[in-house]
Amino acid sequence: MPPAALPHIVKLGETISSSGFVSRPGGKGANVAAALSLAGAQVTMLGAVGTDAEWPLMYLEERGVDTRHVYRSKTDPTGRAFIQIAADGENSIVLLQGANYVRSDAIDDPAAWMGKCTHLMLQNEIPLEVTVAYAAAAQARKEQGEARLVTAFNPSPMLSAAEIKTFPWGGIDVLIVNEGEAADMLRAMTGKDESTSAPAEALAALPALAQVTWIVVTRGSHGSAASVQLKKERIYLEVPAHRAANVVNTTGAGDTFTGYLVAGLMDAYTNNAQWTRELIDTVLHRASVASSMAVEKDGAMESMPSRAAVDAVVQ
Repeated sequence: MPPAALPHIVKLGETISSSGFVSRPGGKGANVAAALSLAGAQVTMLGAVGTDAEWPLMYLEERGVDTRHVYRSKTDPTGRAFIQIAADGENSIVLLQGANYVRSDAIDDPAAWMGKCTHLMLQNEIPLEVTVAYAAAAQARKEQGEARLVTAFNPSPMLSAAEIKTFPWGGIDVLIVNEGEAADMLRAMTGKDESTSAPAEALAALPALAQVTWIVVTRGSHGSAASVQLKKERIYLEVPAHRAANVVNTTGAGDTFTGYLVAGLMDAYTNNAQWTRELIDTVLHRASVASSMAVEKDGAMESMPSRAAVDAVVQ
């Protein structure tokens, strides 16, 4: 939606006119899949749409994402976010879960997919029980010594306190949260409402997250912080934000960062690279550059840069 499309957020019982309307592709799963693919990863997306609006899949396919396994629901509409933007910059959002919450045996069974990928990316805009099933299956693979599967999780929207406490964190290798989400997790797991200047370190100190190799906290204009378990030690590092030339729209920044971060992990896996502080810093820096480039354009998925564009800036 264009800026200042409404004079103010609509009141109860009120009818007002809008100066503009825009439909754009989005959703956390779709956005991260697009970012991953643009970063050079081979990506298959699992999810669901309704037959009323399959066009977002076209955007994904144009960016190289394999959408053949996306379920098409004949009964539920494609999930949407209806956003009002007022002249003063305030906004109001109504979410329609729609097909995002449709259950399908073809995509809900982790056993059907675990052996077909090297990396699994999870987010929280689908039924939590599906996410939990995949995380639990990943944890079981670890415990049984099966082929390695790197599982990343961006728990956004954040789980409730009760859900945080019972989630199978042992199945997660890479946790990506922003500062607010990190605070929610610390509050739920410790029972204390205390602020910290080192949330990645604080999360890494929690027994429930002891098996999470990468804990990354994004900090907006302050960059990112990470706690990463290497073979003999857990290291902590902070990476400053790459400054955008001109901030137009921050909507896709977080998803772009997540996609480029996980793509960096996949590159290291493909090249059989040994993790060092320098390599970790490089991966985080590239994600920061990609994120800053995304905010220089309007939209979310449409604003994400290609790998070649990021390479040109990094070099």
